[in-house]
Amino acid sequence: MGVGLAVIRQRCRAMAESLIDPSSSRRQIIPLLILSVTMVSSASILILFSSSHAFVKVFWRTMYGALFMASIGAARGDFKTLRQSVTKENYYWLIAIGITLSLHFCTWFQSLSMTTVAASVVLVDSSPIFTAILSTIFLGEALRRRSWVGIVIALFGAVFLAWGDFGGSGVLALGGDLLALSGAVFLALYFIGGRRFAKDMPITVYTTIIYFIAALFTVPICVMFDLNILVFEPKEVVIFIALAIFPTVLGHSVNNYLLTKVPAYVVSSAVLGEPIGAAILAALIFLQIPGPITIIGFMVILIGIAMVLADIASRERAKISTFNDTNGS
Repeated sequence: MGVGLAVIRQRCRAMAESLIDPSSSRRQIIPLLILSVTMVSSASILILFSSSHAFVKVFWRTMYGALFMASIGAARGDFKTLRQSVTKENYYWLIAIGITLSLHFCTWFQSLSMTTVAASVVLVDSSPIFTAILSTIFLGEALRRRSWVGIVIALFGAVFLAWGDFGGSGVLALGGDLLALSGAVFLALYFIGGRRFAKDMPITVYTTIIYFIAALFTVPICVMFDLNILVFEPKEVVIFIALAIFPTVLGHSVNNYLLTKVPAYVVSSAVLGEPIGAAILAALIFLQIPGPITIIGFMVILIGIAMVLADIASRERAKISTFNDTNGS
């Protein structure tokens, strides 16, 4: 009896992670999804508006992000959880995750100055592909054949896009593409770390710690390249604060809230909207019109990512169906 009840409780917890929160509605969820995609899409544009070095932008985005999230957490009284053993026992993992986030931002921010916004954003947003691969290796989450097909398609699109840049825009653009891909790998590692350790503490506490560590780790990188991080020009400060508020607090934080309301694959699908939004904004503001090869590679990568997300969604629906059948019988 005890074992049976334990199994039922485990299944219920699994279903609770998949089913939409009954307190939510489309009128609430859809505007929040649109908000998160729009805000995250603004990141690349804000980065290009700044005249500071990429690594300096990383420092101030993460530092201001930590300050904003700390303020919210303090107002809510969330920092009482710092006394819990789970935070103390995993501090070294939190440091590693913060360093990974810094490396993600550094590689991606630098790529934006070397290749087009469209190429950079779509390549860095291929992180779900690397997350799927790394989850298989480190978390034992086996992928189905459809997901592997999607991964192969997305990687083919990335190679096609990079080859087009090498043949047309030159080695600089190719270097930017490779940096963006590196940023995608670091982002995948960051997501895996978050899936493992963020659930045991309030999101305000987790992000404050991670952002602050990322900012601290970026300091020696700036020193290594002889960069001055003490930038207080009004225009630059406004951009740094905008980076912390819009793509960070109103983008990533809204996504974290949505994860408590809808299945994870719904939020993950937002990754398909960011490259499109960023490419449109870049075309309107910086007149960066993607060439035919970039557009083809762009679409192939998105198709591959969509296949992986669709496979995840079908697995979620299968779990729900199995649970309902078992519960009904």
